Amino acid sequence: MRLTLRTLLAYVDDTLPAVQAREIGTRIAESPEAAKLMQKLREVIRRRRVSAPSLTGPGSGPDPNLVAEYLESS
Repeated sequence: MRLTLRTLLAYVDDTLPAVQAREIGTRIAESPEAAKLMQKLREVIRRRRVSAPSLTGPGSGPDPNLVAEYLESS
């Protein structure tokens, strides 16, 4: 299983099957970059007042279809 943002978030949310969770946990422990990213993810998740950035004007945000494609292929 690859270390993608989707799998890391599933790992944090404890929604992976036990076998996959152990595999991801091992990979995180072996990778300093992944461990650092997990620390950042947990810090952001704990914040109470995280808000979405403000968008001004039509078309200033990302195209939802592009975002969906990216998330689907992750």
